[in-house]
Amino acid sequence: MTYWTVLGIDPTTDESVIKKAYASQLQVHHPEEDPEGYQRLREAYEWAKKQANALQVEEDYCDLDDPYDEIAVTQHSTWQADDPGSSQLKLHPAQVFFEQMEELYDDFLRRVDPEQWKWLMTNDYMWDMEYQGERLYRLLEFLEDHRHLPWAVWEVLNQSFQLLEQKEDLFDLYDEDEIAFIIGQIQGTSELGYECFEGKQLDFDIEHYLTLRQDAQTLLMEGNPVAARDDLAEAHAMFQDDPDLQLMRAKCYITIGQKPEALSCLQRVLDLKPDEHEARLLMAQILYEQQQFDEAIRECEFLREQGRLDQDVLSVHGNSAIELGGIEQVWEQTKQNEPIWQEFYHFRYNLLLRRMWNKHLFSQEHNPYYDDYRRQRKKDIFFVSCILFLRLSWLYLFLFGLVYFIFHLPPVFLGLLLIVLCGSAWKTIRTIRMILS
Repeated sequence: MTYWTVLGIDPTTDESVIKKAYASQLQVHHPEEDPEGYQRLREAYEWAKKQANALQVEEDYCDLDDPYDEIAVTQHSTWQADDPGSSQLKLHPAQVFFEQMEELYDDFLRRVDPEQWKWLMTNDYMWDMEYQGERLYRLLEFLEDHRHLPWAVWEVLNQSFQLLEQKEDLFDLYDEDEIAFIIGQIQGTSELGYECFEGKQLDFDIEHYLTLRQDAQTLLMEGNPVAARDDLAEAHAMFQDDPDLQLMRAKCYITIGQKPEALSCLQRVLDLKPDEHEARLLMAQILYEQQQFDEAIRECEFLREQGRLDQDVLSVHGNSAIELGGIEQVWEQTKQNEPIWQEFYHFRYNLLLRRMWNKHLFSQEHNPYYDDYRRQRKKDIFFVSCILFLRLSWLYLFLFGLVYFIFHLPPVFLGLLLIVLCGSAWKTIRTIRMILS
């Protein structure tokens, strides 16, 4: 069965046809109901897009009267003029450069060293303006099959090829998913570490391992933990000392509801990388959910000591302290950390604040904001009461004033107005009491 058969279409270079076929087949192979079928469909979709893009580029280049052949002939003629005694064809600079890049990538220890890439970028080919457009195309073609690089190397490539500066053009000209992956790696939004491999005996297929790790991350980001679990299990069987892999395993277990397994993975992450903020925060959240409040507070205190205090940490710490009866302590910390939680709206932390402000759950004697709140509330109630009273009485006042001054009514009629105003005041009081109840 070919990938085109999986998609249910004939070979095509039209990406819109491929996307429509993928959307149609996705209704048949739902990620949760048929994870294996979905995985095959996803592989077919990615392959078909790359194939369509490659075929389109090939067609475009075929219409250009073979520019690279012309370059090769020119280079050949120049070389023959310099060395007429030789019968070998001089290689094109692009071929030499990307062969060197291929050799660098194949040597894993050199691959993860950014200095090796910086040295490669000093090649004369990188400074020749004649090959500017070709360089970018050849690089993107290279990165399709050579994408497992540390962030420092991606940064070298970005500085040399100005990828971020022209990302809008790249999205228009090349495969969107591929460009999104490259941009994410450069910006560090989906960075996976390589420090764990330093000094290790890599007696396994490192390239296959990195592919499994990357695919698992993609599946988790797409909300498909069941499919990611298989890739993570296979990768874990190959190498267990990768904190990024263990963290992804923990997230996968959390998503499918296996909290004990997640805790085991998080502990392994912290054994390998004690300052891993995300792992410690996830552990604190699980401990809180399991009502292990002292342990959750301990993890939050560790994050505080590391300078990793944010609203996620504050919410877990505050809720745990409340469960242990430390409402006074939580209010003190809330006052101290006011600049942090007032920086932007955070859903979890604001739920904690709403809980603390509930006078039916907790006494407000320790609330440092309560006196100001009561004063402001009295002002607001008074203002609303005045507006409501005027809303109920303005017509009576207007009509009475009009009749009183036109017909010069005796002062005794002021008593009628007073009775009407008392009725409006009573309605106002009842309404305010209903609002406040």
